[in-house]
Amino acid sequence: MKNRKLLGTTIILTIAILVIAVYSIVSNIAFKPTVIEQEFPFSITYELDGETKTIRDVYKVKYQHNGGYADTKSRIYVGEIGNMGEGTTVYTLKQEGNERIQLWTNLYPDYMMGDAWYDYFDNESFEPKIYYYDAQEQEFGDEGTLLAHGVKLISYDYPTPIENSFVFSHISYCSGEVVLPTLIITLLALVAIIIFVRKEKELQYKTMDKISIILNFVVSFTLVPFVTIVAMFIDINGGGPELFRQILYFMPSTLVMCIATSVALRRKGYGLKSLIVGLLGPIVFVLYLVVCGVLGL
Repeated sequence: MKNRKLLGTTIILTIAILVIAVYSIVSNIAFKPTVIEQEFPFSITYELDGETKTIRDVYKVKYQHNGGYADTKSRIYVGEIGNMGEGTTVYTLKQEGNERIQLWTNLYPDYMMGDAWYDYFDNESFEPKIYYYDAQEQEFGDEGTLLAHGVKLISYDYPTPIENSFVFSHISYCSGEVVLPTLIITLLALVAIIIFVRKEKELQYKTMDKISIILNFVVSFTLVPFVTIVAMFIDINGGGPELFRQILYFMPSTLVMCIATSVALRRKGYGLKSLIVGLLGPIVFVLYLVVCGVLGL
């Protein structure tokens, strides 16, 4: 009989946990490119102080790994032109004091590797650009200013980005992106319990039940919003696979799950258990803070 009283609650919470688990896995599937390394020969011809010059070089691109500032599924590429150094794609054509003329190749490794993660040329064409920088670091790319300083772009021969495909790589660790969706899932579970888990007939709430109700409201409107904000913005200086981060991402949903369970237990006449479960969420969070403090995290 007791099992039947909590059957609806068990079904709702089990579904919520399964949905969170599936979402956490599916949303963190990382894909890698099938072509991981490629060379792109190019040439750029320009005129500087009446002399025509041509740059002929090769842009070498390699896929490194998946990762990123906050999104752990981002594909990371590195590009290098000749011996200019990794990530350097700008030529300084002329330097006089604090003034300089630079040629920007506009070569981006992910773009050249056929990765549509970013669209660099949505409002402009894929081509090199020449800029003049004055002593105040103001940038000028108009033809008149460039001609006044004796430089102009004549022609260029640029490679075409490859057509790439992407295959399963691994299941990445979570980031702050999972906080809000998993919280919404548990909030829906709470709403489902409020709607479908009915209070037992002739059940009269006692003092313990009323304390439990107050506790549920306090946690819902103070602790849950606070922890959610902290969990969502913990990646502001970069994410990572550390356990303390992974636990924090799911702390808001854990708090709401405890509230939902507390509501169901109270409605079925388990006042003491309802109070204990209602306290469980805040206790877990406090223990989390204590452990993080002791470990200096």
